[in-house]
Amino acid sequence: MGAKDHVGQIEAAENTIQYILAIVAPALMALMLYSFVLFNSLFTALLALTAMVAVLALIPAWKMHRLHFATWAKNTLPKKMITSAIGMIYISVAAVFAVSMLSIYEGFNPEKPATFAIAGGMLIGLLGIMTYSDRNKARFESSEKRFFESAPETMVARLTDELSKNGHDHKKVEVKNGMHVELPSGLKVRILRLGKANSEVLVENIQETNKDSLALVKRFLEPA
Repeated sequence: MGAKDHVGQIEAAENTIQYILAIVAPALMALMLYSFVLFNSLFTALLALTAMVAVLALIPAWKMHRLHFATWAKNTLPKKMITSAIGMIYISVAAVFAVSMLSIYEGFNPEKPATFAIAGGMLIGLLGIMTYSDRNKARFESSEKRFFESAPETMVARLTDELSKNGHDHKKVEVKNGMHVELPSGLKVRILRLGKANSEVLVENIQETNKDSLALVKRFLEPA
């Protein structure tokens, strides 16, 4: 199976997770809220279905995780998770207000401040998510990532040794969970710990002008 096939499978797994988190899961939770008021007998079944959907979402997540060890892929997951979070908040806020208009229970009584506090908190969270997305949009769109079955220390040494041997200037910046390696071309290579002995490598600020540097970095990171 080629790299394009792996990338396609990663995108499919990410899209599945996005749809589950943005539409299916919040819709089921909204139905659970409605069942309190209109169809109380369905609450248990809806709760079980929601839990089942959450567990099923782990399948594409596990597949995506394994595929990232096989190929480089664009770092599109953060944008999709932001879209999912926005969808969840919109559906949840609409459900809270709709159910509060119908509910006879004190916790959802529209005259009680708790209902508006919950909805207000969600909307504030929505503003925060959208601000974060706007600030990091360019970084997300110009990044690629791959996982390696080597510790971050090994990956940093492999990359910097090859860069030095081939006469390429670079700067190392130590961070809490790994190391950043910055190149004059503008590329920033983030090598972070993934589990006990694996690494997540993110290459950021990929532009047309530094595609040659990107190819070198990828080649230098490959195990001998």
